[in-house]
Amino acid sequence: MAKQNSGSNTIQNPEQDTPLARYNKAPTLTTSDIQNEVLQTDNELPSFWKNVFIPTWDNKPPEVPALLTLSGTPVLTYQNLLSIIALPGVGKSSIGESIAANILNPEADTLGFAVSLLCGRLLFVDNERTTTDVWNSFYRMCKRASIAPGTIIDRVMLVGLRSISRAAERKKIIEQMLQENQYGIVIIDGAGDLVEDVNDLAQAIECRIWLREMTVKHQVSIITTLHPNPGINASKPRGHLGSEVCRESECVLLAKKVDEATRIITTEFENGKNRNSAPITSAYRWCDDAGMFITTDASAVAGTGATRKNNSQAKLELLALKVLAPPKALCYSDLCKAITETGGYAAQTAKTKVKEMKSAGLIDVHPDGFYRQAA
Repeated sequence: MAKQNSGSNTIQNPEQDTPLARYNKAPTLTTSDIQNEVLQTDNELPSFWKNVFIPTWDNKPPEVPALLTLSGTPVLTYQNLLSIIALPGVGKSSIGESIAANILNPEADTLGFAVSLLCGRLLFVDNERTTTDVWNSFYRMCKRASIAPGTIIDRVMLVGLRSISRAAERKKIIEQMLQENQYGIVIIDGAGDLVEDVNDLAQAIECRIWLREMTVKHQVSIITTLHPNPGINASKPRGHLGSEVCRESECVLLAKKVDEATRIITTEFENGKNRNSAPITSAYRWCDDAGMFITTDASAVAGTGATRKNNSQAKLELLALKVLAPPKALCYSDLCKAITETGGYAAQTAKTKVKEMKSAGLIDVHPDGFYRQAA
């Protein structure tokens, strides 16, 4: 409906003279139009313009299924990063061997992992183990996949880089292999060996950037393994490198020992996540008859479900006892500091632990402002 403008005899139609109307009347620019316009304004821009993405209605990327699932749940998608945190002896090498074996034989028991047929080839880089250990890993991978000795293996490349002493040289070799062959997934067992010092923030950031660059430049998805911090907080990745790599990852899994034979692998821990899918917990156990780890029912494993919740409560009680053993009393800031030093937690996490202890009735704050063990 036409409306008379106050103080003027001009009649305006809001449908014809509004910012939205003017926007809708503007000529539609395609990605090519924008690109050409920008290229004409800066002669140096073409060198990296091809890596700049401007979404429009006509350039939606194709839907790509997950390249890797765990018990049916996606944990790694195209050009993304998956990190697995594990202490030595948990079987993280067996996890890598299982993922590789699934490419060779999708019907094999591969600890719940399944690789998409879109993956093509897989590169498995071992930075930590001796040549004998790497060969044994190759043998176990083939045994798991029921591959007969002497069979040509052309879809999986397993390489050991322990003899390459410098991190920069290892990265050069990895990149050279990616340039020479097309892979869908790259497993890097031992991300800490891609830097000289895992506690150097500059090196950690550079490594994170390098990993992202590899996913884009060579169109691969990357799986890395990380060592956790020693001590009570054994689920937190070690050093600045661990923090940076996990920040880049779409999924962070923790593999941990339940008992001498059984392990679980899960996103359900303090630093876990699965950004593009649901939380997941799976389990595997050692089988003497098979001579390897095999898949087992996660719901029947201690440390999952209600039992896992009870274990978390027990850990919280132990932490409260360590930092506030009677008759000790601490102010809020000193309590947070004690939690950080005792448990290896970040400052913000320590504050959360104080709230959890109060909610659980483990500690009380007294009128003098000091925290003490609950009576």
